[in-house]
Amino acid sequence: MSTKNSSQTKPQNTKPEYTAPEYKKGLSLLLAAVPLIFAVFLSLIAYFAGIFISSMNQKIGTSTVSPELDASGEGWVYLIRYLLFLIIFGLWYLHLLQKNEQEMIRFRRLHPKKKSSVRPSADKKEWNPVAYWGKRLPLLLILGYGLQLFVSGLLAIISIGFPDTFSAYKELIQALTGTGVDIKTFLSVAFLAPIAEELLFRGVCYTYAERALPVNGAIIFQAVLFGIYHGNLIQFIYATLMGVLLGFLRKQSGSVIPGIVLHMIINISCYLVPAAWLETVPKAAVITAVSLIVIIPCCIILLKKERRR
Repeated sequence: MSTKNSSQTKPQNTKPEYTAPEYKKGLSLLLAAVPLIFAVFLSLIAYFAGIFISSMNQKIGTSTVSPELDASGEGWVYLIRYLLFLIIFGLWYLHLLQKNEQEMIRFRRLHPKKKSSVRPSADKKEWNPVAYWGKRLPLLLILGYGLQLFVSGLLAIISIGFPDTFSAYKELIQALTGTGVDIKTFLSVAFLAPIAEELLFRGVCYTYAERALPVNGAIIFQAVLFGIYHGNLIQFIYATLMGVLLGFLRKQSGSVIPGIVLHMIINISCYLVPAAWLETVPKAAVITAVSLIVIIPCCIILLKKERRR
């Protein structure tokens, strides 16, 4: 008579295991890039809408109609573009958040956590993101203005040596921040653009890219898309680097809101940099060096990981 050693036989686990939904990496990366293509399409719609509104205003005011956009027409283009971005990408990102939440709830129901016998210490408070980032608002203000000074000073140094390369870039910046800027352009650049672009890149693009790539890879991927979105080499370089910083802020905070605040501060700061500070290479070099000294500790503090409950 043969007996089986029960200690050597392992019981079969018949309980079906739940796995998170599988996303094909190629499809996820494609979906991460689709919002950029869609943003270009929406920008074209805004451009033609701005031309139409500008021509209508010219017909009402004068008998001649110019096919070129004036300051008011460009303001309408920016305003329409970022309003479209807010609606489309805001709803898109909200849908992704709801979908992720439903998947998380389903996973928790099938895999309930075991109750721990260790009680959390009474002196360790639960993490409050509003209070946490509220205390760090001064750091965001300093970092945002410092980043604007650093980029402006560095570009001023390079542009003095290579004036022809930066002529088109200077015209663009002058159109956005000059003395004759339309109020619609100011509101769009300072407030609407940061919200819309963070929802687009650190919201939709980052969420899709994170499904196909490691977190750091997703940060770099959305940052490159952010640089391409700006449409010229100079802005591509510093927008990509800025996108990396905003991506790490998105990773650290788990939200797009801190990035929106920092992005707003950066864009508003472009109106607050005195031209006299950047007239010569020595002045621009001092501004660049001082701003860099300020930027580094702010980044270290803001991106420092906190132990949270």
